[in-house]
Amino acid sequence: MFDIGWTELMVIACVAIIVVGPKDLPRMLRTLGQTIGKMRRLSREFQSTFNDALREAEKQADIADMKKQVEDAANFDPLGDIKKSIKDEASSRTAVKDPKAPAAGETAGETGEAERVPGEDPPVAKKDPAAPAAHESASADKPATEDVKA
Repeated sequence: MFDIGWTELMVIACVAIIVVGPKDLPRMLRTLGQTIGKMRRLSREFQSTFNDALREAEKQADIADMKKQVEDAANFDPLGDIKKSIKDEASSRTAVKDPKAPAAGETAGETGEAERVPGEDPPVAKKDPAAPAAHESASADKPATEDVKA
């Protein structure tokens, strides 16, 4: 720190003996030791006060984080979240859906897309490529042998 060697300490001791004198040197060294001890105690006290303040600030930050987590947990509504995701999915499907295709619950005749001509087979609504066919979704759940029975 100060990089003082033994030779420098000898020089300082000789100067102190000459300046202060051998009679007052022990009292001066005792006072110097007490002063250094007080400085160390003040330094430790300051450092411990600073560390306590730092710990308290960390606790406050942790308490704030925990409070936020508790509030988030209190606002947890799984049913509402499911409803919201269903609505979002439905709105995204209607945005992607072909505008000429019949809406849910409508037939091809109601939309005016295909008119029935007497003597012909009934009109068939256009198939939505995004929606799976009824037999395709059923075949995904059942083995292929059961599909043949139907």
